[in-house]
Amino acid sequence: MEETVFNHSTVVQIRFNDIDGLGHVNNTTIQEYFDLGRMHYMKDVFTNAIFSGEATLILANINTDFLSPVYLKDQLEVKTAIVRIGTKSLQMEQQVIDKASGVVKAMCKSVMVAFLKIEEVAIEIKPEWREQVCSREKKEL
Repeated sequence: MEETVFNHSTVVQIRFNDIDGLGHVNNTTIQEYFDLGRMHYMKDVFTNAIFSGEATLILANINTDFLSPVYLKDQLEVKTAIVRIGTKSLQMEQQVIDKASGVVKAMCKSVMVAFLKIEEVAIEIKPEWREQVCSREKKEL
C-alpha cells in the first residue's frame, strides 16, 4: 500500500477548554482539529468558491483512529491530502501530528460528495476541482 504524501498542513492552537479532567484533549475536540484542517485545505485549493458557490463538497463518511493522547504541551499540525477522486466523491486522509516529536496522534479517513446546495442532490466532481486537487497533490487522481 502506497504511503500518503501530505502537501498541506494546518497549525492547530490547543486551547484551555480543549483539555479534559485527565489533562488531555478530548477525542471530540481532535475531530474538530480534522475539520479545521479540512476547511483550510478546501480554502487553499478551491479558494472560497467551494463555500460560496452553488456546488460544494459535503462530508458523507468519516473514520478516525485515536493513536496517542494529545496534551496541552503538544505542538499540533493537521496534515491533509486527497488520495482518490471518483465520479461524484473524493477520499481524504488526514493526520494530527505533534510537530516537536513527529508522533502521529490521530488519523482520519473521510469521503466527501459533490453536492448542489439548493437542489440538495449529488453531482459529478467538477473538472476544475479535479485539476485543482491534482495540482495541489502533484499527481493525477
